[in-house]
Amino acid sequence: MPRKPFNEGDVPSFPDAPPVILITGDVDFFVTEAAGKAAGRLGEDAEVLRFEEEAPAEAVSDALMNRSLFSARRLVQFDISRLLGTESPAKLLDQAVEAWEAGTPSGRRDAFRRARALISALDLPAGTPAEELAEEAARKTRRKPQQDALLAILRELPEEKGGTAVLKDALRFLLERGNDGTVALVTATAPPAGVDLLEEIGKKGLVFTATVGNDPKPALARLARALAKEREVSLEPQAIDRLLFQTDSDPELFSSELQKLIQWAGSGGRVRVADVRENVDDDSSEDVYAFYDAIGRRDAGDALSRLERLFSNRAVRSGDWELEKDDDSWPVIFLGMLTGEVRRMLLIRARMEESGSGPDASQSYNAFQARVVPRLAEPVAPFGRSPFENKKGTVSGFLWFKAAARAARYSTPELSRALARAADVDVRMKSSVPPLDALSVYVAQLIAGT
Repeated sequence: MPRKPFNEGDVPSFPDAPPVILITGDVDFFVTEAAGKAAGRLGEDAEVLRFEEEAPAEAVSDALMNRSLFSARRLVQFDISRLLGTESPAKLLDQAVEAWEAGTPSGRRDAFRRARALISALDLPAGTPAEELAEEAARKTRRKPQQDALLAILRELPEEKGGTAVLKDALRFLLERGNDGTVALVTATAPPAGVDLLEEIGKKGLVFTATVGNDPKPALARLARALAKEREVSLEPQAIDRLLFQTDSDPELFSSELQKLIQWAGSGGRVRVADVRENVDDDSSEDVYAFYDAIGRRDAGDALSRLERLFSNRAVRSGDWELEKDDDSWPVIFLGMLTGEVRRMLLIRARMEESGSGPDASQSYNAFQARVVPRLAEPVAPFGRSPFENKKGTVSGFLWFKAAARAARYSTPELSRALARAADVDVRMKSSVPPLDALSVYVAQLIAGT
């Protein structure tokens, strides 16, 4: 099913819109944010009907199937996560209980939404008593300890006449009828692949995916500030930075841990850096490439924090490969990897400067592959081969593209000095200086350009 990243400029005007536009994503906040922008574009000169989770299915269905009495255009906006289900019903149950325990109006609404999606995902019959639903859902998801909390949610869950079948039929009717004055703007968080209705919307409607872009940190920080303000919790900027670090800026994990912290703090409470350290697990593996990227950004704080993680008891990855970490040999191995990257940065910078221009951090990979890689593959006399070749005799375009992007913020003399100092670091590590201390000084000097 074709999907495209959400961009407000790609949302068609109402007359040109398909009958159903779906916005999906892994995090509710960004899905809702994108839907608001889309509604602003589609809703001009239109009657806009927004339905909350507790709205009866028949009311939403009537709005979709009947034309407006007050306007030639009608935009109907609602969430269809409950219609599509999820690949992880157990996760839905956990999220419903977490939202319910927050004890806020928004938490209740979120709990109801996830409970309905859970019932749909497990294909439990409508009209079943709450006690039986809770017991069956807890059994199927293997969440027996959560049964009582789920039962409390289901007992309060507003009755829904018609159920999900009515809404599915209405959306399918709208897809067949086309845009004759009514457009549905629907949202779904983390829907599973292969659902029939999702595929039908992809074919006859339009599907956007709300993402946080290549650099998720600004968007996630915005999410943190917005959620803290909504829950009346004071959130220190340094706590946001620490949470970004401990979750590796993973949007879904960041959102989940953020909500737990804010719930823990409570209305009027405060979340500090120490609270993040104490309450958020930081047991994930560390990727050496994330460390290299921090060096490329000349971000000393992030680089040194990641260096500390690389020498902690956590696993270390190089992309998809997990590296062996022998206590005695790891410092020397790591120094070799680091100086190897510095050498690549120096080599690619020097070659690109010889061609008339240095590396550009904003250059796309396609442009780099077309313009730079062919020059890197040229053999050098008297060796008859390129210094950029790998053991297989080919040039890895992406490897050198990343090295060029990291080298863009450095000068050739800075990289040359760093490479020349590597031997001194090796000597210091083999003497009385702790390896992490010696490497920390080396990385700090590299980034400082001294």
